Amino acid sequence: MILRNHGAVMCRTKIGATLWIFCLQYFVAEAIAISGWPGAYSLSRNYISDLGALRCGVRAGGVADAAESVCSPLHALMNASFLLQGLLILCGTALVWSRFPKGALWTAARLMIGASGVGVFVVGLAPEDAAPGPHFLGAIENFLCCNAGMAAMGVAMLTSRHPPRTLGFITLAAGVIGLLGLVLLGLRVYPGLGVGGMERVVAYPFPLWLAGMGALLLKNGGLAVGQTDGAIAAIARPGDAR
Repeated sequence: MILRNHGAVMCRTKIGATLWIFCLQYFVAEAIAISGWPGAYSLSRNYISDLGALRCGVRAGGVADAAESVCSPLHALMNASFLLQGLLILCGTALVWSRFPKGALWTAARLMIGASGVGVFVVGLAPEDAAPGPHFLGAIENFLCCNAGMAAMGVAMLTSRHPPRTLGFITLAAGVIGLLGLVLLGLRVYPGLGVGGMERVVAYPFPLWLAGMGALLLKNGGLAVGQTDGAIAAIARPGDAR
């Protein structure tokens, strides 16, 4: 019975880890959507969400620092990618949940990481020009939760009994950079990057981190005690509650 339960847990872990790796699909969808943009899509002056806008034309009401015109013929692909990303994050987090140590900080980090999937799912359901209010709230929830979740998990790693320092510092740095970028984005300060570039500083680290964590989970067969080595083994001890 124990072996059967262990096998089921490891199967769920591998599926969840694979779902996290599939979060890289976002970058593929974005590249394809950009390729279908008539004229020149600007990574510095266009928002990511412009790729999901349903209609072509001048941006409603005008937005300071952003490109005035929006036209994304492949908006359906981009919005489908947002929806899929939300599901990948939510389901992946649920499936790998038990492979992280117990403790308030670990739990808070996982909750924020999983919750970020809700925000990006809303972004896909509510394109910026069709439902700007829900779209904005979904984007903010996603940006805040994913980066705060990474930062919290980085702290949990570094304060565990046997800290995986490299992984912990990378995780913490990714979250802090994303949170700092979000603050600067809100203040409309884009040091040389433009509004689109700064938004990508906020958005890009998370799916890359998810894919990296997913790969580590697959490689080490999960985070269970006795099945990992090196840095990953240090966060595999359920007794390291922080």
